[in-house]
Amino acid sequence: MRDAPAGYNLPSAMKRSTLILPGLAVASIGIAIGLSVLFTGEPPPETEAIAPVPEIERAPGESDEALEARRRAAHEAMLDRDFPMHGLVTAAQIPVRAEADPESQVIGWLRLGGRVRLKSARVQTPRCNTGFYELYPRGWTCAGQGVDVAETPPDGTAGESAADVDAPLPYRYMMVREPQVPEYHQLPSRDDQRDALLHGRRYAELLNDGQERRAELLRDGRLAGEPRMPPVVARYLHRGFYVASNGTEVRSQRRFARTVRGSYVKEAQLLETTGSDFAGIELGEDEQLPIAFAVRTSRPLRRVEREDGTSRFVDDEAMEPWERQARLPWVRRERIGDRVYHVLEGPDGEPRYLRAWFAGVAERIEPPRGVAAGEPWVHVDVSEQTLVLYRGNQPVYATLVSSGLEGHDTPRGEFTIRRKFVSDTMANLGPDAGDDSYRIDDVPWTQYFEGSFALHGAFWHSRFGLQRSHGCVNLAPRDARRVFEHTWPEVPEGWHGVSTERGAGFQGSRVLVTD
Repeated sequence: MRDAPAGYNLPSAMKRSTLILPGLAVASIGIAIGLSVLFTGEPPPETEAIAPVPEIERAPGESDEALEARRRAAHEAMLDRDFPMHGLVTAAQIPVRAEADPESQVIGWLRLGGRVRLKSARVQTPRCNTGFYELYPRGWTCAGQGVDVAETPPDGTAGESAADVDAPLPYRYMMVREPQVPEYHQLPSRDDQRDALLHGRRYAELLNDGQERRAELLRDGRLAGEPRMPPVVARYLHRGFYVASNGTEVRSQRRFARTVRGSYVKEAQLLETTGSDFAGIELGEDEQLPIAFAVRTSRPLRRVEREDGTSRFVDDEAMEPWERQARLPWVRRERIGDRVYHVLEGPDGEPRYLRAWFAGVAERIEPPRGVAAGEPWVHVDVSEQTLVLYRGNQPVYATLVSSGLEGHDTPRGEFTIRRKFVSDTMANLGPDAGDDSYRIDDVPWTQYFEGSFALHGAFWHSRFGLQRSHGCVNLAPRDARRVFEHTWPEVPEGWHGVSTERGAGFQGSRVLVTD
């Protein structure tokens, strides 16, 4: 039997709650003490249970809210007892290591603004004079690399920079709307902006001044005999580039988006995008597979019998078209002549039809060999462009995805989630993500399952149900967060990412990709 990662004991209903600490609200990506309601059994052999919380049974007549409150109180008591120190991450990103050793394996990552709990003892090393602290639920981090440690919850502006793990997107995402927009190391003065504007125009001219000179400019950042880039400019962002922002600051009456990397871009030169509002279907007693979605807008067809016994199909002018991504009243597939049609239930009880390529159907399959009761796993059906999230043999969520275009195929097979990030910078994401020579900072809800192939949120297009990517599996933001939240490994509270590789102590969910 495969079990949940060690140290995780709270029910899923508690995962999205907010802890109120003195002077601080901490958004939780998942109370990192597990899901005893969903998963049972001993921790995997390579892990060590840390600070287990005693199981708390429901009292007679006790409400869900009261039970959760008691379990939360027990969790907080355990933290105060075993991990009494509070940490605020002040660096852009730092690693969590398996041991108190700077050469030890990286098992996770912390990001600016994250708040973590630590044990009080520390281990000093020649390369970490401030000392390594043991984190909850496991791992070590060097405080000197960017963690403020105190006996009480730290307060500081860095906390305002943390990812919003309760939102469909963890940051604000903005597209560069002008050519050669300067990204600044610090908030620029008016003179800085004027210098950057003048240099940026010359930079744009040079980029278009022949391939050899362009290559030299892109490689070295300048050309002989040309002015140097102003010191306040980190780089120039090209039109179509996306940046992730965790705040806004004002200087000289001008607003600047502060990126998650700590740089600044003028907001007037950016266009915010929030991504698609599309979301899949929660499954249970009232909603069960198969679930069908329209993947292209289409008017329903009526079947008309000819005198010779053959059939023809005509648009049903009395019905409105089914809009793209709408839920369909699907009944079955049927081969009629040399074509396959979706048979749908009409409003008058008579069947309606759609050609095969107008709908994507999520259907139930058997779990991979060895999947335990309650174990979360994911099935991606490339031919239907659907994804179903399972728990054991029970489907719990179904939605549309966008997998790889022809020539950029999503790999088929059974995989395991290897690394998981609240957000991660990616490149070569597909035609909807702009010029492939540029990357997107902090792609949300990223789960790598094979090399650079990942499940992740896509805010730059809304064509879910159609192939659009360069190999990854794109999900709408709400769907990506839903899947991220319910697969293994859970990202411990306050962490930004976690690894399952090389015995890191965290177990990854399986991802099955089929045609």
